[in-house]
Amino acid sequence: MPQHRTQPGPAALTFGSYWQLAVPLTLAGLSGPIMNATDTAVMGHFGDAATMGGVAVGSQIFNTLYWLLGFFRTSTSGFAAQARGAGDRQDAALQLLRPLLFAGLVGCVFLLLEGPIGAVAVDLMGARGAVESHAAAYYDARIWGAPFALMGYVIAGWLIGMAEVRWAMLLSVGMDLLNLALTVTFVKVLGLGVSGVASATVLAEVTKVLAGSLVIWRRGHLRALHLRWQHVADLHAIARMWRVNGDVLVRTTCLLGVFGWITRQSALLGPEVLAVNAIFMHMQLVISSALGGIGSTAGVLGGQAIGAQSRERFHATLRLSFWSASLAALAISLACLVARPALLGLFTPLESIVRMATRYYVWMVLFPIAIFWSMVLENVFTGATRAGPIRNSLLTASLVFFTAWAVLSDRWGNHGLWMAFLLFSVTRSLYLHLALPRLLPLAFPARAREPVTA
Repeated sequence: MPQHRTQPGPAALTFGSYWQLAVPLTLAGLSGPIMNATDTAVMGHFGDAATMGGVAVGSQIFNTLYWLLGFFRTSTSGFAAQARGAGDRQDAALQLLRPLLFAGLVGCVFLLLEGPIGAVAVDLMGARGAVESHAAAYYDARIWGAPFALMGYVIAGWLIGMAEVRWAMLLSVGMDLLNLALTVTFVKVLGLGVSGVASATVLAEVTKVLAGSLVIWRRGHLRALHLRWQHVADLHAIARMWRVNGDVLVRTTCLLGVFGWITRQSALLGPEVLAVNAIFMHMQLVISSALGGIGSTAGVLGGQAIGAQSRERFHATLRLSFWSASLAALAISLACLVARPALLGLFTPLESIVRMATRYYVWMVLFPIAIFWSMVLENVFTGATRAGPIRNSLLTASLVFFTAWAVLSDRWGNHGLWMAFLLFSVTRSLYLHLALPRLLPLAFPARAREPVTA
């Protein structure tokens, strides 16, 4: 296969160059939680409780489906980063086209099976009555965007891997703003209700794919290449891609299992505890997304270093990522501590909920310190396209979580639940840190005896 090569970027890394990538990636990562909340928030202002609940249930269905398939973004980013680091334009293009094809096919399967998937999903969410009918209406409209949503994941991941982070950020933020504008227009101006909310999101997803494709073409990434179908259909490359995807899928399934268990146990502890823990789950999602921007930077730069076979650049990436993420985690923890009344006030005006949240708030202060290193290392391993340790870290951490919950819950109640979650987060970080030295001989076979240091 002919190879079209360009020279890799400079080996030197500084805090300045590192954060030129980290800031837009962090903003792009934060746009996800914002978009997830947009549909429900709009219906909360312009609809009644039943329509708001129906949109919330419908949104959760798609959040779960797409989160499970988030490997289309993460693995694509790793493979693209390695191709860019190696200066191989042809391989970089193939790392876009292969997952793009599979993302479209999986999305089409969702369309073919939309009836059974929708019926089962709505029933599992426990929606009844008017909420159930609104959730079904939302699902029926939004499912048509499935191929575009998954292809959008691929395009975003590929742009990040190719260090086109400014465009990745602009596409994410632009999609959020377009979704908000269309949702308000469809609901408030045109009176389309729940179907209008879902249709606005579908149009935003379609626009993201079209705009992203235009950016990729205009930036010249696919020009002057001699791509053939046999290159795209390389079975060895496809098998390697799906090995990584499978490991990431196991990781995501473990996370969903733990989060689902927390929600279930919260409900059993009473409605006030459920409300408090729902606030904490939103907070930890935003914290994880913020630290995930630094993690994505580590994955991109680490993948490029491996592609270029530059051990020095890989070490520099680890060092800068550790210090950047640790300082960011400390800053977030301090901000959570100092701004506690304001942060809790954003979520609820109810004094009883605020008082109860204050009782358990220490776990949110500690969470960034417990999770920051795993957010970095998960992306480093993904950038190296070695996701097996990520899978094993989540399996191990899940075992720790459920064991700790079983031991602590009877005596400590909700404190025990969050203590188990903190141990879950620490285990993720510790496992990947211990696995890090074994990455070097796989990533740099010619320098296998060199130690990996952070």
